Formats: sequence, structure tokens, C-alpha cells
Amino acid sequence: MAHTRVIRRARLVRRRGKKGWKRAMWMALWIGLGVVIAHPPGTASAQTASSAPSDGGAQYEFLMSALRATGATPNAYLIHDWTQLNDSFLNETQLAALGAQVVQELGLANVKTQAAQLVNETYWRAVGVWPSGTRAEVVLTSFPGAPSGAGDGQPETVMTVTASSSNLTEGQFSSQYDQVERTVASVNGTPQMSAYIAGFKPSEVSEAEADGMAIAALRAVGAAAVEGIRTPLETSLSGYSARAPVYVLAGDHRRVNVQVAVHDDSFRHGTDVYVGSPLVIATY
Repeated sequence: MAHTRVIRRARLVRRRGKKGWKRAMWMALWIGLGVVIAHPPGTASAQTASSAPSDGGAQYEFLMSALRATGATPNAYLIHDWTQLNDSFLNETQLAALGAQVVQELGLANVKTQAAQLVNETYWRAVGVWPSGTRAEVVLTSFPGAPSGAGDGQPETVMTVTASSSNLTEGQFSSQYDQVERTVASVNGTPQMSAYIAGFKPSEVSEAEADGMAIAALRAVGAAAVEGIRTPLETSLSGYSARAPVYVLAGDHRRVNVQVAVHDDSFRHGTDVYVGSPLVIATY
């Protein structure tokens, strides 16, 4: 079931941006490693290191501490939530009504929506902005759970909320993180939050240097590498830190709650760095 939910989440994430080989490679990596990206509430794998809900300010400090250790200059961020809302199949009208409520709770402006009623899926999407200019997107997808062999055979409705901006400030990041969390809870969802902060280093680095940057970032938040991938162009290490309140489980049931990705940017003759918790949910 967890593997199926990862696949479904990957489908929703793919709809949010342009398709490319990097997205396919990294999604395949996460699924291949068996990472449970979002824990359904009430299951044995839903684990937290604290009973307190995630906090935007704490998340910002955690991510920035790791990013500073790489020597990169922060320049953007992304906040993301994936939540299973219920065990029901909703039609297009019901999904649109739920989506309108979420958009209102978020307080988005200049909203554009689209919807589709497919044979085995109902889909609704809204894109808007906050007054700060932050782009926000809501995607609702409902599956009927038809006994066709697709999925786990159970009906369900899932939602993703994503906010991204290149205007990074502690106050803006923290308030928007908390706003997404509150909005998910307002529609009776259990928040499954993740976020990353991106940075740039104006010089290209070797594979060994990239590995050193990633390890330094993990150490800065008290984490050691649990698993990862290293190539001449990209290095991605994930680890576990007791300082972060939420973690996910790798395929061997080890805890993971911080990921550092270092990517060569030959176009700008530099290096892109992403630090995410629990994981970097993005194409890079």
C-alpha cells in the first residue's frame, strides 16, 4: 500500500511542472529505495520525533543551518504538503467545492482552475498567488478504487498544496509553512509537510567537493548519511537528525528527515544546492 501511495504521489507531483529526465530519475530513485514519502495517519509507519506539530520557524532554522554549511547563498524555497483526505471517491462537483474551500482558506488571489472527470480518476487543480507574490498550487485527485487491479483497490481522495518563491525571508517562509499546515487541518486532513531551501554557489565543484558539501550540511544539523547517490553531475545524500520533528522511513526502515542535493549548473557556471526536510520534493 505504501508503495502504491508513493506512485500516486509521484503522479501528482509530475503534474505540477515540466516533465524531464531528471524528474523521472529521482522519482525512480526514491521509489527504488522504498522511501515512504507520506505516512497515512493511523498506520504503524506514521512516526514523529515529537508530539508537537511541525513549525515553520523551526523548519526554516533547521534548513538554513544545513544550507549555510555548504557555502551556498540561499535564493528560493518550496513548501509542500501531501495528504490523504478521506477514503471516498468524489465526483467533479464535490472536488471543486472542496477545492474552493481550500483556496479560500489559503487566501489566494488571481486563481485559475481546471478540472477533469476521467474513467478512474477525478482531478481538480487551482493555481494562484499570495499577496507576497508567492505562487501556490492546490491539486485534488480522487480515485474510485475500482477492482481493476489499479492501485490498492480502495477509494480515496488525496490533496497536494505547494507554495514556491524566490523571495526568501524567514518571516515569509515561516508564515506560509504554518498557513499550509492550518489549511490542511481545516479540511480535516492530517498535514504531511515537507520543504526545501535552495541555494547557489558561483563556482563549479568536483564530485569529491560536492560530497563534502553534502556531508557538511548533514553534520551541521546533527545528521549522518543514511543513503544517497553520487554521480559526476549530481550528489544527493539523505540522513536522520533528532533536531527535526518528523521523519520518513527508508526501505530498510531506517529514519530519514533531511536530504541534501548538490547539482552542477554548467549554464550559470556554478553549483545548485537543495536542502529539504524530510526530503527534497522537486525537480533539480
